Amino acid sequence: MDLEDMSVQMVAADTAAEVAADAAAADPSNRPPKKSSQTCIPCRVRKVRCDGRRDVCQNCERLGFTCSFQDAASPNQDAESLTNFTLPRRRVRLACANCHSRKARCSGETPKCARCQAQGIECVYKPTKRSGGFSSASQPTRQGTTDSELESVTSEPPEKRVMTSKDNQGSHHGPQGPDHGFESTGAAPTGSSHEPFVFPDEALIQRTFNNFFRHIHHVPTFSFLHRASLMQRYHAGMMDKALLLALVGITSLLMDLGPGTREYGARCIDECQTMVLHDLENPSTIKIQVLVLVMKHRMLSRKFTTAFMLAATATRFAYALRLNYENPNLCFLARESRRRLMWALLTIDSSINGGCADFILMPSESMHIQLPCTERNFEFDLPQVTEYLRPVPTRPFPDDVGSLALHVRLLWMRSRVLYCTKNVLGMPEAELAQLPELVKVLSEELAGFNDHLPASFKFSESNLQLRAYSPRLCVYIMIHVWWRQCYCDLYRMFLVGLKEALPQSGLSRLDPSFVAYCARQCYEHALAMADIFKLVLSLDGGLPVTDLDLPACAYQCARIIYFGYQTNAADIGLTSNQVHEIGTRCLTIAKSMEHVPAGASIVSYDVSNYLITLY
Repeated sequence: MDLEDMSVQMVAADTAAEVAADAAAADPSNRPPKKSSQTCIPCRVRKVRCDGRRDVCQNCERLGFTCSFQDAASPNQDAESLTNFTLPRRRVRLACANCHSRKARCSGETPKCARCQAQGIECVYKPTKRSGGFSSASQPTRQGTTDSELESVTSEPPEKRVMTSKDNQGSHHGPQGPDHGFESTGAAPTGSSHEPFVFPDEALIQRTFNNFFRHIHHVPTFSFLHRASLMQRYHAGMMDKALLLALVGITSLLMDLGPGTREYGARCIDECQTMVLHDLENPSTIKIQVLVLVMKHRMLSRKFTTAFMLAATATRFAYALRLNYENPNLCFLARESRRRLMWALLTIDSSINGGCADFILMPSESMHIQLPCTERNFEFDLPQVTEYLRPVPTRPFPDDVGSLALHVRLLWMRSRVLYCTKNVLGMPEAELAQLPELVKVLSEELAGFNDHLPASFKFSESNLQLRAYSPRLCVYIMIHVWWRQCYCDLYRMFLVGLKEALPQSGLSRLDPSFVAYCARQCYEHALAMADIFKLVLSLDGGLPVTDLDLPACAYQCARIIYFGYQTNAADIGLTSNQVHEIGTRCLTIAKSMEHVPAGASIVSYDVSNYLITLY
């Protein structure tokens, strides 16, 4: 065999070996086992890093995708299957119209985002090109309804909006939303109480906040809300819906927020009261705040029975949450807000029970919390240690004492006076010999309260003028009006013939000089209260927004002076013209609350009748 033949054979052998090798490689059974993929199909399609965690990777778990891996068990999956694999859209939704206008974070939830749900306002998602929008060419509209109106009533975001719905007869019609908010025109929605309730719009809510914290918050019963914290919760979409409605209700009653808002505010109060009573299983501090506002609205609207019953529910909530004890685990703002809420509740309870032991829900012995701090410290979150209500202080009040603390302490002293007078009226005549000593103790406590006041809190025309434009004017006036009223409540049981007085048989058992002294003291304090009203009416800034307490005290003042003029004109030392002037002054004070039903009844029936009888 020559060299050429050998070369041909070698080439043929090499070709056969290569063919055999290729055939063996093509046989799947001869391939090495393929390693499992460390990237799931969704991450591969999205071209993002996958952590390879089985059964579901971190990305798919976060986005809610169906996570699957290409394992050795599925070696024949081709590139076409990856190409045909589609992912659901997980792009961030557009913000609703309300959140967009406020530049607030929107959760994009349906049918309402978290912020709109918390504030009880309409949540509207504007249509996008991708969602198709509302077009007359693609979607039939309701008769007499425009495309823009259809857009405004829906609450669905663009990617989930239902364009049509089917009724019970199987016919299709345009989208309809359950919430129909009224336009931001400044007016309240109209309609009867049988119509579905409509939540307030942004314009009314802003007017409510501005008026409440500017004119109403300084009233002692409403001072438990912290403005900065409340506004932060509102803008973050975390404000409680019932609390928002309660604020609209009480503010619309005490202030003029626009035409129809007073009637609408009454519906807001009804709605938030229903919301609280339907969830009695879960007491909370916010529910108590709502109930306090509702009770005040009921009392100002002359619905005293409702307020009387709600007071028991609010008190049970407070005791269940142990709000009558200090909680050192809370921050200062939270503790102070809870304290103010409890003192507001105690104030309402004392005004409702009127000194009757059977109606007392919150005895002072159950209050194991400090008195409120100053308004400045509460506003700027400056911790302050204050005194407790009991015992009666025997030393001057500190210079940094808060006006609200003085107001609470004085109303507590009045509740003791009323409790004393109520018991005295039912006391056997044989035990009336102890009455002068009891009156002496209470009068000395009242005198000590005034003596212990810091110089800036004592009543004078200069101190009054300094507060003429201050939000503290209301509580400053009421401290001194209530102080005079406490004396009138204590001494009026010695005015023979007055409704609250002791019977003649009981008074005859007492020293006549003591009875005459108490009667003179009652008239003197009533006249001093009338002088306070005169100075208040001379203020340039006018009367501040007050509670029903000021008209009630004005009525009692006019009543005592008129009674003294009719029964003992010589001792009171006033002419008919002077009595008429004082009555007119008290009537002017009472008219400051004439716009609320309870205040109107005092004006039209009580004070006015004295003036009519006088002439």
